[in-house]
Amino acid sequence: MTQSDPAPVDPKSERVSTIFSSIADRYDLFNSMASMGIDKGWRRELVRAAHLAPSSRVLDLASGTGDVAFALADLGRPAEVVATDFNAEMLAVAEKKAAEKPPAVPVSFSLADAQALPFDDESFDVVTVAFGVRNFPDRERNFAEVLRVLRPGGRYIILEFSRPGFAPWRGAYHIYLRHAIPAIGGALTGDRDGFVYLNDSIRQFPTQAQLAAELRRAGFTQISWKDLSGGIVALHTAVK
Repeated sequence: MTQSDPAPVDPKSERVSTIFSSIADRYDLFNSMASMGIDKGWRRELVRAAHLAPSSRVLDLASGTGDVAFALADLGRPAEVVATDFNAEMLAVAEKKAAEKPPAVPVSFSLADAQALPFDDESFDVVTVAFGVRNFPDRERNFAEVLRVLRPGGRYIILEFSRPGFAPWRGAYHIYLRHAIPAIGGALTGDRDGFVYLNDSIRQFPTQAQLAAELRRAGFTQISWKDLSGGIVALHTAVK
């Protein structure tokens, strides 16, 4: 077994953790309001892209309150899903949801840093992450860790906010990000500035092609992406 040393504490990580700690018990409501319900369709697309088999062992990074992990379990029916997050408050909400409505296949929970995963080499068939990569201080370190824990031929599925190609749609989307999201988040948590910070992270995130290039440089192959909702989000698939 080879595991990485813990990633150094990063101010960005601390800021993101503080934001999500403050919204943990209201995150699902925020997510539904902010996405106007279309986030369920995005999760279904992620499960389809994972190409799960009954024998698949799946690792979900930045699981938050567990909706992606539960979608993988209920729709994909793999052998097991391991849900991880570096925020204990968010993961506690996920565990409570699993206790109240048990998923179709086993889902376990682990407090873990996506840049220093506490798992054996080549121990997962699929790794997923939804709306978490942009908050990792060091994407290269995350990519290296995912390559380490994936089995040969394993898939890394990234669902993340992205860049609409159609300029008028992109402009409308950025107006929504700048004004509506901080207003919704601020009303729910009292931390409007935190949501301004998170929205800045969306605007600064690489384009679809740039993220694909980062994955290629990290050592992944067969990299592709699919725009969803006109490019508001993109679903990247990369193979070890």
